[in-house]
Amino acid sequence: MYFPLEEPDAYGDFVRRLNRFAGIAVIGGREVKIHIHDPGRLQELLFPGVKIWARRRVGGKTEYYLTAVELEEELVLVDSSLHNKVAAWLVESGVIFQGYRVAKKEPAFGKGRFDLLLESPTGGRALVEVKGVTLEAGRRALFPDAPTARGARHMEELARATAEGYEAYVLFLVFRKRAASFSPNWDMDRKFAESLLRAHNAGVGVRAVKLEMFKWGLRYVGELPVDLTPPF
Repeated sequence: MYFPLEEPDAYGDFVRRLNRFAGIAVIGGREVKIHIHDPGRLQELLFPGVKIWARRRVGGKTEYYLTAVELEEELVLVDSSLHNKVAAWLVESGVIFQGYRVAKKEPAFGKGRFDLLLESPTGGRALVEVKGVTLEAGRRALFPDAPTARGARHMEELARATAEGYEAYVLFLVFRKRAASFSPNWDMDRKFAESLLRAHNAGVGVRAVKLEMFKWGLRYVGELPVDLTPPF
């Protein structure tokens, strides 16, 4: 099972980050601005000299759109705009949530939106929030890599959804080859980790799946064990 990716048309060296959504890279022998869709810190990926793959943009303030980082042993997807599409593909292919179907993308709930609304085999409704994971330490995938008040609110809303009769899930898409398990990043964002644990205790399902990137696609590897236990 694999998810095809649009082939990048540029290869270069990352120089520095300008802000959450822009950086500088050397492509074709000159410095250019690149769009970084993932707002995370990505410090373990986007460091000076790391090889990157990108696509040329038409219009906008940047010339290129960052697709992936090439490390010594792996490619890592850093285009977070694809996360919902990948999650929908996993559902529609029957890889996860077998028997469910995607009823709607970006469904409204409460004061915001989630990523997917699924219909269960019995006709029930299931809300899914999708999170991409690019941080790995000691073979453990960790989320988030930067504090996310928005992420904590999503967990609280998922818990509220279960009280209103929905099934609710948070799905972590892990893009690191060495990851063997998933945990919330307690050291980086204790508030999010606590919100995730409370949501789980309220009936929200927490699942993590690993996907390996190749030129050019994503290969589904399998589900990872999830450990929500506080490290203290």
